Amino acid sequence: MKLSSTLAMTVALAAVLAGCGTGSSRPDIPPLGEVSSITSVRQVVRPIDAYLPTASQNQIAERAIHLTTARCLRQFGSSEPPGADPAQTETKTKTAKRDVRAQLFGYFAPDLVATTGYNAVSAPEPQTPTSASTPQILTGRDKAGNVITEYRGKSVPKGGCLQKGLDAVGGSMFLTVASVIPAGGPKEPLNDPRIVNANHQWSACMKSYGFAYATPADAYMDPRWHTQPSGVTSVAHSPTEIATATADTACKQSTNFMGIAVAVQTAYDKQYIAANKAQLASFTQRLHKHIADAEKIVSDGGVV
Repeated sequence: MKLSSTLAMTVALAAVLAGCGTGSSRPDIPPLGEVSSITSVRQVVRPIDAYLPTASQNQIAERAIHLTTARCLRQFGSSEPPGADPAQTETKTKTAKRDVRAQLFGYFAPDLVATTGYNAVSAPEPQTPTSASTPQILTGRDKAGNVITEYRGKSVPKGGCLQKGLDAVGGSMFLTVASVIPAGGPKEPLNDPRIVNANHQWSACMKSYGFAYATPADAYMDPRWHTQPSGVTSVAHSPTEIATATADTACKQSTNFMGIAVAVQTAYDKQYIAANKAQLASFTQRLHKHIADAEKIVSDGGVV
C-alpha cells in the first residue's frame, strides 16, 4: 500500500509539535562543530541518517509490502490491488525535486516554493473500485469495525492482509522509525539557545516581509496550507502561500537558519550515537535483515 509521504509527515510533525519541546529538562548542550552555509536540500545531511533506511530502501519496502498484501488478497479470491503500485511511481519519485520537513526547521525546498509553496496537501488519487469484501480482508475488520478471523472458510491474518504485508518487512519499522529506533532517536533541540536565537533572527526577517511567525515550523504548520477543499481534484497554491513560503526560504538563507539548525542537530546526533552504540548496532542489524527480506520478496515477485 502506497502511503502519502506528505500526509504522513504532516501528521507526524503536528503530533511532535504538540508534544515535544515543552519540558524544562533537556540533554547537556553539546558544542557545535562547523556551521556550513546551507542553500540546497542536498546539504541537509545528519549523522543519524547513516542508521536510517534510505529513500531507495523505503521504496523497496513499500514494494514488498504491496506485493505481499496483493498475494494475500489473491488467496481469498480477490484480484483487486491493495492501492497504487509503488513501482509505478518510483521513476517519478526519483526525478522529482526534493524537499525536507522537520519540526526544527519546518519546510525547506528552495527550488519548489515559488510554484508549490509549502506543498502540504496532495490532490486525491483516483479511487480504485473495490468489492465489498476486499476492504474487510485487507484490514481484518468488517464494516462495523469488528475483527474477522475467517472468510469463506479460510483464516484471515490478524490485522488483515495489509498487516501481513507489513509483517513481511519487519512490521511498521519502515513507516514509524522513530518508535523503534533506540530511545526514540536523537531529541530535537527546540529549546537549545542557539536554535532559539536562530528562530528570533528568522522571525525578525519574516516581519520585514510582513509575516508574523515565531518559528519556521509555525509557518509551515499554518492551517491555511494544509486544507484541501472538498471536491477539488487538483491542488492550487494561493498567492499568500507562495509569498509566505518564498519569504520563509529567503529568511532561512539570509540568516543561515538551515546551517545553524543542521549544525545543532548534528551535535545532538553525535551525542545520542555515542550514548547508544550497542543499541544502534542491534537496530541496524535488524534493519538490514528486513531490507534483505524486502529485496527477496521483490525479486520473487511477492512469493513469501
